[in-house]
Amino acid sequence: MFELKTRIVILFFLFVAVPTFAQSRYGLNDTLAVVGNKIITLNEFQLFYKEKLRKIGLTDNGDTRIKYIQNLVDDELLLLDAKKRGIDKTKSALVELERIKNQELLNAFSKSFIEPTVNVTEQDLKNMYIKMNTKIKVKHLYGSTLEEAGILYDQLKEGNSFEELAKEVFHDEQLKENGGDLGYISVDEMDPNLEETAFSMKVGEISKPIKTVTGYSIIKVEDIKQNPFVIESEYLKARDRINAFVKKRAYEEAAKRYTTGQKKELAITFDKSMMNKLFESLQSYSNKNSFERSSVFFKQNKNKNVVKSGLENWNLIQLVSELELTDEMQRKWIHSETDLGDFISGLIIRKNTIRKALKAQLDKSQTFKNNVEFNFNTFLIQQIERQLKERITISQDSVKTYYEENLNRFTTEAEMRLSSILLDNQSLADSVSQLLNKGISFEEIVTQFSIQTNTAKNKGDMGFFRKSELGTLADKIFEMKVGQWTGPINDEGKYLFLKCTGLKQTTLRSLAEVADEIKETLTSLKWFKVREQYAGSLKKENRVQLFPEKIKSINLLTKAYDR
Repeated sequence: MFELKTRIVILFFLFVAVPTFAQSRYGLNDTLAVVGNKIITLNEFQLFYKEKLRKIGLTDNGDTRIKYIQNLVDDELLLLDAKKRGIDKTKSALVELERIKNQELLNAFSKSFIEPTVNVTEQDLKNMYIKMNTKIKVKHLYGSTLEEAGILYDQLKEGNSFEELAKEVFHDEQLKENGGDLGYISVDEMDPNLEETAFSMKVGEISKPIKTVTGYSIIKVEDIKQNPFVIESEYLKARDRINAFVKKRAYEEAAKRYTTGQKKELAITFDKSMMNKLFESLQSYSNKNSFERSSVFFKQNKNKNVVKSGLENWNLIQLVSELELTDEMQRKWIHSETDLGDFISGLIIRKNTIRKALKAQLDKSQTFKNNVEFNFNTFLIQQIERQLKERITISQDSVKTYYEENLNRFTTEAEMRLSSILLDNQSLADSVSQLLNKGISFEEIVTQFSIQTNTAKNKGDMGFFRKSELGTLADKIFEMKVGQWTGPINDEGKYLFLKCTGLKQTTLRSLAEVADEIKETLTSLKWFKVREQYAGSLKKENRVQLFPEKIKSINLLTKAYDR
């Protein structure tokens, strides 16, 4: 339902962390391969190869190294082909080069001035781990503007129900019928502003209107479920992943603070009448969010000021010129006049930040120049790859055969519905064991003794869990049949009893459901062969030389190879 995006104003300030591609002063001993006039050096190989090992989890050995250097050689051959065809001189390529330069300036500015403000503590990581193991059942109502959402909020305060109002505000039949119920959601599964609000609320609470990417939402927390299997050892296993996620979130917040501060500092103001006309004009176009200079609105208003700021003032001609530099995917987030204002503010802040980066001479660094070259070369290679992919066709018979030979890939995982009793006293845990053995109902004991108050309200029900969600206890828990219980499971002074109250067996997805997924898989499988064959054909017209013994003898720890 909700896209994982920050506010529109952040969409244009894309501070993307990218690797640094340092260039060594190489000599003959550093040369691992030669493609045309391009030398692939030891340092270049090290930087890329180590990163690939880390991301994909490859085992480092001689064969892996040779295959990887061959991939780098193929990249260089495709790049030579793109330049031979003149793709780097096309209008679209030159526009992309300018976009890359601007983006790298933003990245460099972020690295120098925003990232240093980010601070993450161990407690932040533990709090996020708890959040990741919490599911919140949420209902919501939607208004495209703050005014619309405000009216809905007032109606709720007057006693109208979510069920009544959902029938009025939603076009989606399911949301109409279920009162805007989004089900159980957790971290990174909804708009960030909604997530932050939901995790701060109690069961039964209704929020005030919340700004989201698509408009405004009001939410109600129906239930909160915490995974009882939150133990220290599992946290430690996940710590690195959580640390990366929390740092990313903290960085996004720092970028938001910077953007908000810039918006205030630049004193961005709009001509309300022109903004209203511009938004209405956009909505009337056959291709929404495009800019038709031939329209009556544009011709009549092209010299009128639309926005003023400490950076510069833009009339309609200048504004449309700036907007045309963005792509349709970015512009599709404009759903209201407010969104349009945020969008334009983002462009102004982005332009001002690029000027700051230039003033700080961040474009003079070797890292900046290397990154621009690397990303532009990647773009050129992708143009050749796109053309090659368009040649690949997958037959229906191939799709059917793959499906029949890989049925296990399309089988959903079994799920078990669990109820729990959580205690913090061993003596009480022993007593509960005796009561359960005497036939006292699990549900009755939950309401009397469990320290998990939210779960206890639902007679211990925690919903369905897949085996993969239950950590080291999974095998033991999935031995239970419906109606059986197990416990106490002791962990760090807590005592857990679990009861199986339902099972969902594995189910096989139909061929129709997975046909597109299979086509993508088969295209990928064919693609590597097509790419390899095409790169091989280019070797006939380009000098290629590898030094396999040097490659195999590299010492990754010392960034040198044995002589």
